Amino acid sequence: MTDTTDHAGTTHGDEAGRTGTDEAVRAPVRSATSARWAALAAVVAALVPALGVVGVWADQTVGGSWTYGPVARVLGVVGLLAGVVTAVLAARRGDRATLGFGLAAVALPLGVLVTSLLNPVAAVLLLLARVLLVAFGVVVALRSTGARRVAGWSVTVGAGVWLLSEIGMDVLFRFWIPSQEALLPFFTVPQVGQFVGFVAAALLFVPPLVRPVGTGLRRLWATADVR
Repeated sequence: MTDTTDHAGTTHGDEAGRTGTDEAVRAPVRSATSARWAALAAVVAALVPALGVVGVWADQTVGGSWTYGPVARVLGVVGLLAGVVTAVLAARRGDRATLGFGLAAVALPLGVLVTSLLNPVAAVLLLLARVLLVAFGVVVALRSTGARRVAGWSVTVGAGVWLLSEIGMDVLFRFWIPSQEALLPFFTVPQVGQFVGFVAAALLFVPPLVRPVGTGLRRLWATADVR
């Protein structure tokens, strides 16, 4: 009787040990998968505003209706949803820097979408997006080294140009309205800042997406018969 009980206890102990081992193996996999999904949402949230600027430049160069067309609106909604996902996942991780970026990615398309309905609210949302993007870039730059620090400062400079040029134009245009030909350079400066800031932000979130590719290539190289 004692032998049977000991055997059963040993069996249950082995099963518990295997379960614990399996869970220990699965946990990093789940964590890596979650990190890739979070990175993908952040990259989308960053690229949508950059594509919006490219669309405006295309309208100015070859003509078209990108800025107010259905494609731009659909992309705006996609960017808004990606920003929400980024902010929620960052809040769960306690990542305040990425949370700020996610909120910026939410405020920008939301401000654009409500411009025609609630102009004062839209102005506040757009200002909030610029300030949050600057703050995100500063935090990343101060906390990072190497290429990540360079990208962080790129976000800061781009978002800073975007913020200050928009404020400057708001003040200037209260006293002086330039000619139609002179307006283009005024609007191009903040657009360049927005483009640089969000493209640099997208680059900050790319590594988790490409890391599996690099790992696979290294494994392939390590197991190759001919090198």
